[in-house]
Amino acid sequence: MKRKLIAALLSMSLLAGGVLSGCGNSGDSGDAQKENTVAAEKQDPSESATASSGFNEVGYPIVNEPLTLKIMLSIRDIDSLVEPNEMPAIQRLEEQTGIHIEWETVKGSDWNTKLNLMFASGEYPDIILASGGVYDEEYGVSQGLLIPLDGLTEQYMPNYTERINMEEEDPTVSLVASDGHKYSVGYLVAQNINTNAHYFINTTWLDELNLEMPTNIEELTDTLRAFKEAYPDGVPLEMGVDTGYTGVRYMLPMFGIPVEDNKWIYLDDNKQVQLAPIQQGFRDCMEWLHTCYTEGLTDPEILSQDDNTINSKLKDAGGKIGFFLGWRLTAMGYDDGVMQTCGLYTPDSASLYRILELAKEGGGAFLTATNEHVAESLRWLDAMLETETMFSLYYGEKDAENGTGWVYNKENGKIDVINNNSVDVNKTYLDINTLFFAPSQYISEVFNMSEQRIEKTEYCEEYEAKGILQKYSNMYLNLAPLTSEQLQSVTLKETDIDNAVWENVNRFIKDGVTDDSWDAFVETINGMNVDEYTKMYQDAIDTMDLE
Repeated sequence: MKRKLIAALLSMSLLAGGVLSGCGNSGDSGDAQKENTVAAEKQDPSESATASSGFNEVGYPIVNEPLTLKIMLSIRDIDSLVEPNEMPAIQRLEEQTGIHIEWETVKGSDWNTKLNLMFASGEYPDIILASGGVYDEEYGVSQGLLIPLDGLTEQYMPNYTERINMEEEDPTVSLVASDGHKYSVGYLVAQNINTNAHYFINTTWLDELNLEMPTNIEELTDTLRAFKEAYPDGVPLEMGVDTGYTGVRYMLPMFGIPVEDNKWIYLDDNKQVQLAPIQQGFRDCMEWLHTCYTEGLTDPEILSQDDNTINSKLKDAGGKIGFFLGWRLTAMGYDDGVMQTCGLYTPDSASLYRILELAKEGGGAFLTATNEHVAESLRWLDAMLETETMFSLYYGEKDAENGTGWVYNKENGKIDVINNNSVDVNKTYLDINTLFFAPSQYISEVFNMSEQRIEKTEYCEEYEAKGILQKYSNMYLNLAPLTSEQLQSVTLKETDIDNAVWENVNRFIKDGVTDDSWDAFVETINGMNVDEYTKMYQDAIDTMDLE
């Protein structure tokens, strides 16, 4: 089974300061915490539940006797919520289940601090609901502060299980920790086919100049030259360097290098880990960008502008940009800019990074080791996933008269959202991703997708049909079962590689690539002991059953 890599490192300050290692304030605390977890694994949750709360394994209410659970909930910094128990959907949920919740809401900017202090105190909530930052490797595997949920979600969460079973591939494989256990009920909003890199070309200019759609880099270069000659006040190629979706990293797939946003490695079609900067495709990209730069085909500010500047230009430039790379047109608000003249470009030779539909790592619902009501907790979480409850918690009330909420579409019977996700004061719904588990098959049956999500799916279906999505997703690299020590090692190495790459990219674009400068660059990269780095990943990948 695929296993999950630690989603992120805890901050070095926390590690150095020993905040986490100090949980329980005694040398025996870690052992005691792990004993709690082991006990939770061996205990039959339904037996303790029945004895303590008049537990019903099916149907509602969940309990016949009053029961209160404590929940620590992460919310966005921008949100201003009424007390959750004043929310109509929460009130209905309590009436339905018989379970009362004591809520502790924590702003995202305070989350890590509050989470660490909570674990250090030894006094835990029963459930943690988080959009991210709960690292099962640290809190579950290492410290035993979280309860493994293997087999329990199948037993007590029929809604959750049914949605997983509807999918061709299990979207929760990313939740498996290095010890083989799942410590969370993951959060997932359907992604379908997806990729980070999208390319757009000015189809209006193509039509005006009677040009065919270019099919390769050579034809694209000639097209950019034609754009420059015909439209001297325009920008043939708009992009930056280290600027996310608009930068060099996302141009590399055009040259067969499907890197993503936090590593300089990728998986080839043979499941082999490849180091991107030393590949011929990387050099080809640098040489091409140098050609574009010296011929005046790029924005003259390509070497200095940031992502915000580029996005402003894409929004405001109207029909004056010939080619660019970015996220998506509608999603980025390019309605009055490049969206008016540009359409999707699908290069024949590209290898685009394939994004999988996986439950969110570090986010979702977690049960702490001191939770004495495991079965009740899981059944309550599953009750949140009842379709009308979930949408009311996420968007607001059904048929609401105040302009926020959702309705059933009269034509197809699916759900339409009628709020605009504006920042409200004293919101009466949670609007938090943690509460939304909706894989693609399920959500396509009950929900009318937003224009942005339809746009993304249509793009990627075109890429899929053309066969330019990579065979094995780089996301498997983030699932690779590395140890905590290995993760620290590779993270430091990735920082060194990243610095070396960006130190040279600007120079390559401005001054060009010679055999001597390229050999020196490759020697620098290889001198960082990158063989050991890639071997760590390769060994981990070799243990995984990749699709």
